[in-house]
Amino acid sequence: MSYTIAFDEGAKGFTSFFSYLPDFMIGMNNDFFTVKDGQLYLHNDETNNVRNNFYGVNHNTEITYIENSYPSEVKFAKAIKLEANRAVTADIKAYISDSDDSMDSRVSVSDFVDKEGMKYAYVRRNENLGNYTDKNVYGLGVVANLANGGTTLNFTAPLPKGSIAVGDKLIDTAGTVLSTIVSYTDTSITTDVASAVLSGDFIIGLKDARIEAGVLRGYNFEVMLTDTGSTKLEIYGSSLKVAKSAP
Repeated sequence: MSYTIAFDEGAKGFTSFFSYLPDFMIGMNNDFFTVKDGQLYLHNDETNNVRNNFYGVNHNTEITYIENSYPSEVKFAKAIKLEANRAVTADIKAYISDSDDSMDSRVSVSDFVDKEGMKYAYVRRNENLGNYTDKNVYGLGVVANLANGGTTLNFTAPLPKGSIAVGDKLIDTAGTVLSTIVSYTDTSITTDVASAVLSGDFIIGLKDARIEAGVLRGYNFEVMLTDTGSTKLEIYGSSLKVAKSAP
């Protein structure tokens, strides 16, 4: 993706990236103008209520920062606070050691609540698939045979009924999501769609990771705030509430 890079004379460096690509730009009398396809545009027009629209194309606003309090300690994220006129989406990545060893979660706009002029949200749990040590993952057993066109799975041994719940997903050992549990008995599960499994396959149950998985844990956290709206957004600050992880 191409960007327009902004140079700050005060900072003596490039400070921002913009997703719009003008043909020409100039500052004049405290106003910022660009030219695109022969048309002149004023960017800092406070009378224009439509934001994030450049040359007829809507764009997102994205702000990314690193939260690294207590850098020598492994921490887990508990909550996020926004000082803003409205909530935005927060994608949070926790790094254990490097970019390939991370946990990810998303805090949606609807997750935030207003308290004393601030916006707070509980940091959702690890949504990455493939971590079979998380408590939202549980083994179901080996498939004996399929019935009802493949929507009913009969198992060779009794199911762990204390773990199963209607709405849980079924996945195979490769992590592929197969179907959703509609009902179950001591030795069978009925799903919403036919499962592409064979007799002898081992099946795993998967609960909602945002609620049931492990907490986001790492040395540092990358937080990306994303706004998809077209009205004025003011963000004065954002921070994570973290606590030391006890091994």
